[in-house]
Amino acid sequence: MPQGDSSSGDVPARRAVPAIEKAAIVLDVLATTEEPLSFSQLAGRVPMARSSLHDVCSTLVRTGLAEKSPEGRYTVGLKLVELSRHRLASMELVQAFQRITRAQGEPVETIVLAVLSGSDVVYVSFINGRRPLAVRYEIGMRLPAAFTASGKSMLATLPTAAVRELVGRRALNPNASGARKGIRELLTELDETRRRGFSIDDEETARGMACIGAPIFAAGRHQAVGAVAISLVKSASNWYDEANSGYVRGVAAAVTRELGGETAQWRGLGSVSL
Repeated sequence: MPQGDSSSGDVPARRAVPAIEKAAIVLDVLATTEEPLSFSQLAGRVPMARSSLHDVCSTLVRTGLAEKSPEGRYTVGLKLVELSRHRLASMELVQAFQRITRAQGEPVETIVLAVLSGSDVVYVSFINGRRPLAVRYEIGMRLPAAFTASGKSMLATLPTAAVRELVGRRALNPNASGARKGIRELLTELDETRRRGFSIDDEETARGMACIGAPIFAAGRHQAVGAVAISLVKSASNWYDEANSGYVRGVAAAVTRELGGETAQWRGLGSVSL
């Protein structure tokens, strides 16, 4: 197919729109910064001429994609949040998760739905349980996949080479308890996850908390498209209980069936190569 044919679905780099690329860079910086940024702070983080940056910021504010405070500080606008919510609400994965979990009534434990984004998991939906939690989940929250139950359950559906490339040195970062995890240790965990049928986060995300996760598959997909996990307060529950792992696997299997996938697919990778 000719390079300039837009019907291929991939836009050639030479046809990229510079203004849109610049706006995407600015929005990415604003979205990943906890505090609003002044223009000078933003200019220090964005590789762009100050005049161009000023035009981009002004346009983003006019369209509602960014907001500017009376003090001149920029943050992500509510318009972008609304667009994100509409996108999440339309995701078949989210809809299936919400439909299945809500049909079972209010859960005792908080249950979350996550997808893999690079070496992180991103939480795209959750239903709070009746127990109080040390972890406050929010839509869009990111955590390192190597330390979370949902992340490990999805990583376990990938070949070893893909895990090494995806996670890289991120697996070496300290977890909530300050412990470090090497790639060999992670790969061993993923092998155990495959044999066990569910993943475990034992105080890696937060002290005193444990999580159990299981992957979700879609039609024709041999790698997970998402994962469900429940969070448990270890002192308030017998967390490593067959009922808890069974519940998680049951929800994951039900969502998988709605998406036309096969739960047994994730057992096909066998032992990892260390």
